[in-house]
Amino acid sequence: MAARIEKDTAVLEFIEEVTSKCEEEQRKVLAHILSQNANTEYLKRHGMKGCVDVKTFKSNVPVVTYEDIQPDIQRIVNGDFSPILCAQPITEFFTR
Repeated sequence: MAARIEKDTAVLEFIEEVTSKCEEEQRKVLAHILSQNANTEYLKRHGMKGCVDVKTFKSNVPVVTYEDIQPDIQRIVNGDFSPILCAQPITEFFTR
């Protein structure tokens, strides 16, 4: 029984450790994404102009739906390889 409690305690401590800094990790991931895609048409359209600051992103770039970016997606589907939504060319789409 004591071994089980120690194991459960260790698992809970691990969960606490990996989830205690979620916001910080999310900011790091977003900053990386922004730095990789700073010169995309989409971010420029929303006033980012190469800026990779998370605060600027949050204030300039709105939350959107698929319908909002559908014209950009259609351009990509039609073979436009310019950096519209991301810096790397999108070569395939999967639908569900």
